[in-house]
Amino acid sequence: MFSFEPIDLGSYRGDNYLLVGFVEPEPDDGQDYNPKKDAENYGWALVQKADSPLDENTQVVRMDTCHGQPHMDKVYLPPGSNEEKKVWLDEGYSYRRMKQYLLANWEYFADRHIHYNE
Repeated sequence: MFSFEPIDLGSYRGDNYLLVGFVEPEPDDGQDYNPKKDAENYGWALVQKADSPLDENTQVVRMDTCHGQPHMDKVYLPPGSNEEKKVWLDEGYSYRRMKQYLLANWEYFADRHIHYNE
Protein backbone atom coordinates (compact mmCIF):
# COMPACT_ATOMS: atom_id res chain seq x y z
CA MET A 1 0.00 0.00 0.00
CA PHE A 2 1.15 3.50 -0.83
CA SER A 3 0.63 6.06 1.97
CA PHE A 4 -0.26 9.61 1.10
CA GLU A 5 -2.35 12.59 2.22
CA PRO A 6 -1.17 12.57 5.87
CA ILE A 7 -3.07 14.84 8.25
CA ASP A 8 -1.33 15.95 11.45
CA LEU A 9 -4.00 15.81 14.17
CA GLY A 10 -1.73 17.28 16.82
CA SER A 11 -1.28 16.25 20.42
CA TYR A 12 -3.91 14.43 22.47
CA ARG A 13 -3.36 13.18 26.03
CA GLY A 14 0.40 13.57 25.63
CA ASP A 15 0.81 11.75 22.30
CA ASN A 16 0.86 12.99 18.71
CA TYR A 17 -1.48 11.52 16.10
CA LEU A 18 -1.75 11.37 12.32
CA LEU A 19 -4.44 10.29 9.93
CA VAL A 20 -2.87 8.64 6.88
CA GLY A 21 -4.59 7.71 3.63
CA PHE A 22 -3.36 4.78 1.57
CA VAL A 23 -4.08 3.31 -1.84
CA GLU A 24 -3.09 0.36 -3.97
CA PRO A 25 -1.67 0.53 -6.60
CA GLU A 26 0.66 3.49 -6.14
CA PRO A 27 -0.29 6.51 -8.27
CA ASP A 28 2.05 7.63 -11.04
CA ASP A 29 3.72 11.02 -10.52
CA GLY A 30 1.59 13.84 -11.89
CA GLN A 31 -1.46 11.62 -12.24
CA ASP A 32 -4.82 13.01 -11.14
CA TYR A 33 -5.59 10.13 -8.76
CA ASN A 34 -9.12 9.37 -7.63
CA PRO A 35 -9.11 6.47 -5.12
CA LYS A 36 -12.74 5.59 -5.87
CA LYS A 37 -11.97 5.07 -9.57
CA ASP A 38 -8.24 4.33 -9.71
CA ALA A 39 -7.49 2.24 -6.61
CA GLU A 40 -7.98 -1.48 -6.27
CA ASN A 41 -7.89 -1.00 -2.49
CA TYR A 42 -7.95 2.15 -0.39
CA GLY A 43 -8.27 3.24 3.21
CA TRP A 44 -7.29 5.42 6.14
CA ALA A 45 -5.43 4.72 9.37
CA LEU A 46 -5.21 6.58 12.66
CA VAL A 47 -1.57 6.46 13.76
CA GLN A 48 0.09 7.35 17.05
CA LYS A 49 3.40 8.98 16.15
CA ALA A 50 6.53 7.48 17.63
CA ASP A 51 8.48 9.54 20.17
CA SER A 52 11.66 9.19 18.10
CA PRO A 53 12.17 9.23 14.33
CA LEU A 54 14.07 5.96 14.80
CA ASP A 55 10.98 4.21 16.20
CA GLU A 56 7.92 3.04 14.26
CA ASN A 57 4.54 4.71 14.48
CA THR A 58 1.70 2.67 16.00
CA GLN A 59 -1.52 2.04 14.08
CA VAL A 60 -4.57 2.51 16.29
CA VAL A 61 -7.48 1.84 13.92
CA ARG A 62 -7.73 1.29 10.17
CA MET A 63 -10.59 1.43 7.66
CA ASP A 64 -9.99 -0.10 4.24
CA THR A 65 -11.41 -2.07 1.33
CA CYS A 66 -9.02 -5.03 1.41
CA HIS A 67 -10.60 -8.48 1.69
CA GLY A 68 -13.35 -7.59 -0.80
CA GLN A 69 -15.52 -5.37 1.42
CA PRO A 70 -15.06 -2.14 3.37
CA HIS A 71 -14.24 -2.80 7.02
CA MET A 72 -12.68 -1.33 10.12
CA ASP A 73 -9.81 -3.04 11.93
CA LYS A 74 -9.63 -2.22 15.64
CA VAL A 75 -5.86 -2.57 15.80
CA TYR A 76 -5.83 -1.18 19.34
CA LEU A 77 -7.45 -4.32 20.77
CA PRO A 78 -5.07 -6.69 22.53
CA PRO A 79 -4.86 -10.37 21.60
CA GLY A 80 -7.57 -12.43 23.29
CA SER A 81 -10.01 -9.52 23.54
CA ASN A 82 -13.72 -10.44 23.64
CA GLU A 83 -14.48 -7.60 21.25
CA GLU A 84 -14.40 -8.26 17.49
CA LYS A 85 -11.27 -6.79 15.87
CA LYS A 86 -12.86 -6.51 12.41
CA VAL A 87 -16.14 -4.69 11.78
CA TRP A 88 -17.63 -5.16 8.30
CA LEU A 89 -19.09 -2.00 6.75
CA ASP A 90 -21.63 -1.43 4.02
CA GLU A 91 -20.51 -0.89 0.45
CA GLY A 92 -21.11 2.87 0.75
CA TYR A 93 -17.87 3.50 2.61
CA SER A 94 -15.89 5.53 0.10
CA TYR A 95 -12.37 6.84 0.62
CA ARG A 96 -13.82 10.23 1.53
CA ARG A 97 -16.39 8.77 3.95
CA MET A 98 -13.70 6.78 5.76
CA LYS A 99 -11.62 9.94 6.12
CA GLN A 100 -14.58 11.92 7.47
CA TYR A 101 -15.52 9.17 9.94
CA LEU A 102 -12.02 8.91 11.38
CA LEU A 103 -11.59 12.69 11.53
CA ALA A 104 -14.82 12.91 13.54
CA ASN A 105 -13.98 10.00 15.88
CA TRP A 106 -10.19 9.84 16.18
CA GLU A 107 -10.09 10.98 19.82
CA TYR A 108 -12.47 8.15 20.80
CA PHE A 109 -10.17 5.61 19.13
CA ALA A 110 -7.10 7.22 20.71
CA ASP A 111 -8.80 6.82 24.11
CA ARG A 112 -9.54 3.15 23.36
CA HIS A 113 -5.90 2.63 22.39
CA ILE A 114 -4.71 4.27 25.61
CA HIS A 115 -7.17 2.20 27.67
CA TYR A 116 -5.97 -1.12 26.24
CA ASN A 117 -2.28 -0.42 25.68
CA GLU A 118 -0.88 2.09 28.14
